[in-house]
Amino acid sequence: MPVGEGVTKMSVPYHKELFNNGKIKLMANFSNIKNDIADENICLHLYAVDSNGIPVFTEKLAIDEVRELYNHLDSISVIKDGNIKSSKFIETSDEIDLLLGQLKEGDLQTILSLLEKFKSEEKIRGLLDSLSSLEIENLHGAYYHKLIKAEINNLEKLIELEEKGNIIDEIKLFNELKKYNARQSEKIFQNWIESNLWIFGVDYIKKHDVRKIALFSEGDLLMESVDGYLDLIELKRPKHSILKLDKSHNCYYPHPDLSIVIGQSLFYLQKLEEYKLNIEKEYKIKVIMPRIKIIVGRNKEFNEEQRDGLRMLNSKLNSIQVITYDDLVIFGKLLLKHYEN
Repeated sequence: MPVGEGVTKMSVPYHKELFNNGKIKLMANFSNIKNDIADENICLHLYAVDSNGIPVFTEKLAIDEVRELYNHLDSISVIKDGNIKSSKFIETSDEIDLLLGQLKEGDLQTILSLLEKFKSEEKIRGLLDSLSSLEIENLHGAYYHKLIKAEINNLEKLIELEEKGNIIDEIKLFNELKKYNARQSEKIFQNWIESNLWIFGVDYIKKHDVRKIALFSEGDLLMESVDGYLDLIELKRPKHSILKLDKSHNCYYPHPDLSIVIGQSLFYLQKLEEYKLNIEKEYKIKVIMPRIKIIVGRNKEFNEEQRDGLRMLNSKLNSIQVITYDDLVIFGKLLLKHYEN
């Protein structure tokens, strides 16, 4: 706007000096505020005068233009947060803040270098467009590495508390474990499993509500496999024994604790076959040769003969697989190595 044109009467109480170097003074002023109440007619005036008070320029911004300026300034990290995070100008958004929050324990310099790749107006879309497939994979891997590491540590702590024999009371002493708290030991481990179904890899895509099928107990997990079939996960405690030594024949056989669970699983397989049509119709899932995973006991201290015995047992159990809690920990740590790579 030319100097001297379009100057309107301004409200002195809303006057602000923004800059003054002795030669030029930059001022801001809000107008159209009546009785200290502003509405959609409010305007922001920016103008400059020289040392003699002669106008250099003046410009008026309507409410929509003021809002656009405000949102733009609010998205700039060094303005919004009041801290210098980088020597380069970096824009942030709520989406990026969320991403940074998830990766706050990761490599900050790597994250910042990725943020520097996009222009301010492009926000998160620009960030994603600027990343290579490898960089996106690394961000994904960093997040899941952090998640899996924490949950595997939690599982190991739960197993340790179970071994000490007072898990129901001791779990309350650990903030990170309180989310699994329950009145029964088996329910504590069920809560962990239900929160970490990734522990079974890509075998399953969905958990069905077991309470809707009266055939099963609440300790069972009804899982839908990736190809759309029903499987069952039976959870027992880590303290349950798995094998027992037959001294007369110098070989191992299923411990009574495990034999009871296997018998229960065989009963479930029979009932699934009997109620197959009803279940398929009611829950829109296929019931063909269902498999049962029994999560029970530990094998960390097994000798070679015991490991061989468990291997042979699993090979002979048609549609039933015995998995120990130590097996779950090992699989989780293998996933950690994958994300580290």
